[in-house]
Formats: sequence, C-alpha cells, structure tokens
Amino acid sequence: MGVGLSVGVGEPGAGAVSPPAFRVARRVLGLAVAGTGGLLAVDLGARAFHHYVAPIPAVRWLFNVGAEANLATWWNNTLLLAVAGMAIAAAVLSGRSARPGPVAWLGLAVAAALLSIDETVQLHERLTDVGRAWVRTLAIPFPTYTWVLPGGILAAAATVGAVLWARRFPRDLRYGLLGALAAYLTGALLVESFNGWARRNGLDVIYALGTSLEECLEMSACLLALAVISRYVILEVHPINGRPAARTR
Repeated sequence: MGVGLSVGVGEPGAGAVSPPAFRVARRVLGLAVAGTGGLLAVDLGARAFHHYVAPIPAVRWLFNVGAEANLATWWNNTLLLAVAGMAIAAAVLSGRSARPGPVAWLGLAVAAALLSIDETVQLHERLTDVGRAWVRTLAIPFPTYTWVLPGGILAAAATVGAVLWARRFPRDLRYGLLGALAAYLTGALLVESFNGWARRNGLDVIYALGTSLEECLEMSACLLALAVISRYVILEVHPINGRPAARTR
C-alpha cells in the first residue's frame, strides 16, 4: 500500500494534489511542534524568574505545565483531542474491508479521549487511596506517589491491549503509534514516579526539570501520533477548483 501523496500538480481530475495541500499539512504540524517547544521554554523561564528574580504568580500559574486548568493543560488537551479527531476521520474514511478498519481507529479515538479526560480531571490521582491501602497492607515503604501502584498495573494491561490491537495496522503505522504510546507512558508513569520521589525529598530543581521532561514526552507523543496518522489520512486540494477532499492512502 503506497503513500497517495504527490507534490506535483497533475492533470485535472479527482485524486490530483496541488502543492499547497502538502505545504499546509507540514506547516500545521510544524506550528504545533513550535507551540509545544515554546510553551515548555516559557514554563522553565517563568519558573526560574519566579523563584530567583521576582514573584510572578499569575504568569507562573498560566504556563505551569505541572498545574491544572491553565494554558498548558489546554494545550495538552488540544493535542490529545486532535489525535482523537484524526482517528475518527480515519474511521469514517476507512471502508469495512480496510485494514485497519473503522473499529480499530475508533479504539484509538476512545483511548485518546480518555487520556484527555484524565488530563483535565486527573483520574489517575483518584487511585491514590487504592495505592495507600496496598502500601499499608504490604507494610512496605513507597518512595513516590502511591497511585503509581494501581496505575502501573492499568498501564501494563493497556500496553498489552495496544500491542494486540496494533497488529491490524501496517508496519509503519504500528511502530509509529506504539512508539507514541511508549513515549506517553514513559512520561506519564516513569518520569512522574521519579518526580514524586524528587518532590518528597525536597529536590526542587530536579523536580522542576522532571516535570518539564514529563510534559515534553506526553506532548511529543501526541505530535508523533498526529504525524503518523497524517500519513494515512491524506488531505487533498483539487488543483483546478481548489476544493478540499480527504481520503486514506
């Protein structure tokens, strides 16, 4: 199955792609990458200025990637919902006999939507009480957030399910999407676990850098997923009448 994207202007007719279509797709993804990098840079700059120069609580809150209900949270949600939207588009455009089919794409859309909900209302932190009960039962010291215990089990189960689900996808889609999942879980579980340890031990600078790394991995995972899906869902512009169209490769 080849990639149905051309950068040249062909003869008039359906399926011909004008150069602007390809440039716009790359530009949108490039702006998303630049926006993510800019947000992380501003967060680090605001954090340093707030602690070492002068308090700027309003700016610090607005860009704080470790806080909730602010610009950083909105941007993370936007990326996750963009992944869900692209997956829905792939499901709509895929025929019943396509591999992967609509159900597989809808599964990705649901997963991205659930992660967006978790980003907004912090569902994983509701597992804290469960983790505390486990720690008390096992009578063992636990150096980081206790939600990591049940959260890790859920993440392991989700990873197994994702690997089985991704078998339906062509190799490039499979490896790309599983790579995005690996990056997201590394940030959301492993790095955040380390951040919990750093916070408990009063390592403020390490905690600040770890928080930025965590969010960088999560947002980068979304960007990778968008880049991978955009190779499957192709946006075209007719070279004569300028009408947009979408299809799968």
